[in-house]
Amino acid sequence: MPRRRGVGILKTGRKLVVLACVVPLLHPSLASGAGRRRAGRQTHPPKRVRSAPVAPIVQGSTEDHVHVRTGDTLGTLLAARGVGASEARLWLAAAVGVYDVRRLEPRRGVTFRFDRATHALQAIHCEIDDRTLLTLERTADGIRAARAPLPYFIEVKGAAGRIERGLREDATAAGVPPRIVSELAEIFGWELDVESGLHRGDEFRVLYENSWQAGGARPEPGNVLGAELVAAGRPLVAVYFEDRDGRGAYYRPSGDPLSRDFLRYPVEFTEVTSEFSLLRDHPILHRSRPHLGVDLAAPVGTPVRAVASGAVSEAGWENELGRCVRVGHANSFTSLYGHLSRLAAGIREGVQVERGQIIGYVGSTGLATGPHLHFAMDRDGEYVDPLALTAAAGARVPEAARRAFERVQTAVTRQLAALPRSGEPRTVSLSSAGFRAE
Repeated sequence: MPRRRGVGILKTGRKLVVLACVVPLLHPSLASGAGRRRAGRQTHPPKRVRSAPVAPIVQGSTEDHVHVRTGDTLGTLLAARGVGASEARLWLAAAVGVYDVRRLEPRRGVTFRFDRATHALQAIHCEIDDRTLLTLERTADGIRAARAPLPYFIEVKGAAGRIERGLREDATAAGVPPRIVSELAEIFGWELDVESGLHRGDEFRVLYENSWQAGGARPEPGNVLGAELVAAGRPLVAVYFEDRDGRGAYYRPSGDPLSRDFLRYPVEFTEVTSEFSLLRDHPILHRSRPHLGVDLAAPVGTPVRAVASGAVSEAGWENELGRCVRVGHANSFTSLYGHLSRLAAGIREGVQVERGQIIGYVGSTGLATGPHLHFAMDRDGEYVDPLALTAAAGARVPEAARRAFERVQTAVTRQLAALPRSGEPRTVSLSSAGFRAE
């Protein structure tokens, strides 16, 4: 089976540049591919999308970042991450007198830090406003709460270039962080295969956030705010647009949507090492059998994300798949993630997860020749080729939000067009605060 190189997806980051409005997205429809049927299971409606703020990483820990929605409280966010009621009460009590965590503001970021080995909650960082952070830290004397200044600032960078070898190679050579290149594959993935659809002479332009930690030696790349790919003279432009509740998506300048309810890829991968097939020679068992998914090669520990919102139907060991997770989605879809090294904190049967939420980490458990993710999709119990699926487009930007959207897309497209094809990303005068919906 020929191997195909891939770009994969970006770990979703904190959307500090908050724009104006988004509309509900539709669920995917099946394009092609079918496989073995398996026993039916209950599916669940999707929950809302959360995005990730930026927080300092501590050795020996893992972090879960969320973007607050209307109605969220610290208690509900803790419960969604598997923190028991008695444990949660300790953290909530510690916050009393410092900040009312029952009134988290929409679009603010919250970071949960868990011990990598024990999965015990170590710390919580909640954004109170544009300058202040609520910190809750576990200490030898209990949980300590305090207010602190935000330990980072955001700048907007822009880069442009011409395709000579490929998007990954040329954008990386121009100084674009690999995570940003990966997000371009996710943004445009339903419209264009960035690996095979771009050729010499085509162009790329991208605007993205850089988050600088206090005292840090280098920035952490954040989110793509706007991007353009020119393939065979045909421009494809994406503009990020977000409502007051923090729900965001990518749109064309016309207001037509690019985003889908399903992520194109669940992991930032290096290549497709085995494709969907009703009959293949198993590399370990050395006999012909179906391969009802795709194998995406990635280093051990690479985060794996749910491709859509839903509920975990299985989480644990499953024979040849090793440690795996199944998630039931709307419209009778189920996604499966196999050979994981471990599950993310709080992931267990019955837990609701959201599109882009980390559910586990790449490994080689079960029958595997090396670290990779086995990713499979089925609908009504029938396995389908996940790389052959299409997703229905959402609605256009509503008329009530057109004025705000026009302001945003005008600023973004103007900055994209002004980017010179230089060797390094340049700082762009695009004000984050100016895009907030008040």
